[in-house]
Amino acid sequence: MTDDGTDERKEHPLKATTTNSKELLYIKALNYGPSGIGKTTSIGTLNEKTCLVVICDRNAVPLRHRAYQATTLESWNDFRRLFKILRSRDPEDTGLVLGEVKTLVIDSLSALSDFCKEDIVQVARPGLMADRSGGKSDKPKGIYDEQLSMEDWGLYRTRMTQMLGAFCDLPYHGIMTALEAWTEDKRTGAQYLTPNLNGKLAHECPAYFDLVLHMEASIDADNNNPIRVWKTAHDGKCIAKDASGALNPFEIADWSVVFKKILSNGKAKPE
Repeated sequence: MTDDGTDERKEHPLKATTTNSKELLYIKALNYGPSGIGKTTSIGTLNEKTCLVVICDRNAVPLRHRAYQATTLESWNDFRRLFKILRSRDPEDTGLVLGEVKTLVIDSLSALSDFCKEDIVQVARPGLMADRSGGKSDKPKGIYDEQLSMEDWGLYRTRMTQMLGAFCDLPYHGIMTALEAWTEDKRTGAQYLTPNLNGKLAHECPAYFDLVLHMEASIDADNNNPIRVWKTAHDGKCIAKDASGALNPFEIADWSVVFKKILSNGKAKPE
């Protein structure tokens, strides 16, 4: 701040664009549902040459017959390093080849949430308590090692929303998978099927995505075979949305079809 109270930070010039500009047509999608429904399997409908799969869960067995470029994360710090690499498109020493990557898949948001909580308990909290106590204590009173305090939950929400915002800013189409959970809207008391995240974040995270797709089992009317579909519209109980307006209330779980429907009339090409 200057003496006259004005802000002396350097301002970036405003940039003119259009609503159909390619840089504004990166789709961000959340695919959530029960364990084993086929969320990871659906990744197999994406182009192998232009897709990077970020594995946060135990393995990628459903994709064992495909050869997607992939990287594995084992901690919140791994995630922060990866996002730095993706923003700069500098692969460092990871061996990643980012030149042709157009779609980023993170499997899963639920695992990232666990990484975040683990880092808060094991790294952030001990460091903060040591600073406050001059190194005499690294544990808040009345809190077990694996529990989060109210202050910890505040940090969790801040970190997770910042992560979702950073994900949305990446210059790629982006897909996240997540488990589902029944959560309560504290304001109304209503129960909703949402992504399996803690606190308000379960209801807030859909705002960061263009598509929120709930994966469900169904039956093909033509041959009576079981299929997997995505619910694309909120039905009063299940959180879902399609900001593009291009999708049917239920879509076959095929990313190539969904991307084509949304981007076929735009400048960006479906991948």
